[in-house]
Amino acid sequence: MDLIDKTSRYKQSIQKIDSVITDYDMSEIGKMAIVCSILKSEFKEWIFCGFYRVSSKNLLEIGPYQSDVIPCGHISFDRGVCGAAAKTEQTIIVGNVMNYPNYISCDDKTISEIVIPVLKNNQLIAVLDIDGDQYDQFDHIDQKYLEEITNLI
Repeated sequence: MDLIDKTSRYKQSIQKIDSVITDYDMSEIGKMAIVCSILKSEFKEWIFCGFYRVSSKNLLEIGPYQSDVIPCGHISFDRGVCGAAAKTEQTIIVGNVMNYPNYISCDDKTISEIVIPVLKNNQLIAVLDIDGDQYDQFDHIDQKYLEEITNLI
């Protein structure tokens, strides 16, 4: 994908997300649902776009998502890319999930992944998990705009 095209698609998505979630008083879960819907609509090539919300100490639970894939229901902070991003509160980009130690396979289509922590008042509330079916599908452009989007929540 052309980097200019990707940037343009993210900017369009941010405009749509911002206009919808600022025009209505909605919960974090509602905002997460809007984000997933708009992003998955704009980036049809992604196979999964969803949130895992912090449900208890060191445990994530599936939240709003868009995908044909049935996701993992729970992920502990000590497992997989989502758990590592939650534990470190840092974005993680994985070009080939088969090379990632402790990877959790929720489906056999995922090849690459990006996970962005979602913080509110300096407290982790969720992670945004996006899966791709191509090697090295995500980069610093995705990271930049996805972090901007999660800040809108």
